[in-house]
Amino acid sequence: MRINKIKGHKLPLNVLLFFTLNLFLITFWGCEKYNNHPAFVLREQREKAGEKTKEQKIDESLLKSNQVISEKETQQINGYIQRRKWDMKRLNNGIYMQVLTLGNGVKVTDSSIVKLDYKLELINGKQVYSSSTDGQKIVKFNSSENEVGLLYALKTLTKGSKARVIIPQYYGFGLYGDGKKIPKHATLVYELEVKDVK
Repeated sequence: MRINKIKGHKLPLNVLLFFTLNLFLITFWGCEKYNNHPAFVLREQREKAGEKTKEQKIDESLLKSNQVISEKETQQINGYIQRRKWDMKRLNNGIYMQVLTLGNGVKVTDSSIVKLDYKLELINGKQVYSSSTDGQKIVKFNSSENEVGLLYALKTLTKGSKARVIIPQYYGFGLYGDGKKIPKHATLVYELEVKDVK
């Protein structure tokens, strides 16, 4: 067995080679992780981009659930319309509308205050509100009290117009309902007449 002297110690050559080889391998593989070569950096970025965070996974799951709910609601609305043989048009935003009488008065704008005679039902036919029992509905466009879907529908009308409007739950009272008569996830069916526009 051959022995080399290192700083006053005698080590066998095979032990010396073993430590040298291990030191080389540790240095080589340890530095590869921190290699700043552009190819390694790009590969790391691609790998990280492919990984989804917990929040992203939750968001995707919620999105899929909402799509399923929306598709079911659309089928329900279409069936409701067909059973009644109504001639309703689906607007780009998903609201269904049928103008029964076109008024010739002032057009509703983003700053209008509108007075309505109305009847509001759920899609199951249950009447929840109406002007005959609850008084005229006053819709202020600068207020957050009204359903967004109703505002969208009214902006297509003028004073004197009569219309039928179906508002999907995401443009109505959504997840919580109105806290009174309208339950969560309710599809709303309005029959309305624009009595005044200011």
